[in-house]
Amino acid sequence: MDVSQVTSVLHKYFDAFYEADTNKLSQLFHKASHIYGHNENGDLDDMDKETFLKIIGSFSPNSKNLDFIRNDEILAINFISDKVATARVKLRFSNLACTDIINLIYLNGEWKVISVLDTKEFI
Repeated sequence: MDVSQVTSVLHKYFDAFYEADTNKLSQLFHKASHIYGHNENGDLDDMDKETFLKIIGSFSPNSKNLDFIRNDEILAINFISDKVATARVKLRFSNLACTDIINLIYLNGEWKVISVLDTKEFI
């Protein structure tokens, strides 16, 4: 259970969102991953990886906004086993403040995001 490997994935997650870089995000997510949260109607939003990446790709990178202040923070990392971990993180993306629960799995020698439970607030 190497916390530094999971921490590295989470920092790449933050950077990919900051840059709105779907290629970087794609490398972090397992092909079968899903992102869950509330949609604008308050119903469950269940997106597969490809749908999620298309949405992120439609945003302008925060890195191009000189007034944007990053607020990335790892709140907790818990290992369920040596190959399964969960993390709670905070980040800003565009005009949203997000707290995400990220589930990670160790497969083929690397950690991958398998699911994200996403909360967002407009700021």
